[in-house]
Amino acid sequence: MVPGTGISLHNRGLGFSLDSGHPNCLSPGKRPYHTIIPGFLTRQGPAQGPFGVMDAYMQPQGHMRVVMNMVDFGLNPQAALDAPRWQWLGG
Repeated sequence: MVPGTGISLHNRGLGFSLDSGHPNCLSPGKRPYHTIIPGFLTRQGPAQGPFGVMDAYMQPQGHMRVVMNMVDFGLNPQAALDAPRWQWLGG
């Protein structure tokens, strides 16, 4: 926390690169991969609310699971976040 500002610093931008040959290079119009991803769910127009999970590269999969729990299984937001999650590692 930066004293007197209320601003919390982090290193989540660590994965970005300024090397033009790097797949995650920052450049105009490009959306590089990162895990600073809050979610906001709507359903047929009306807002259902914000959500977010932690866990770096597992985060997009975690978000998918939360949405599935709410939309497909009818869980309330807290139950959807509390439910067990799995991680696909490939192969």
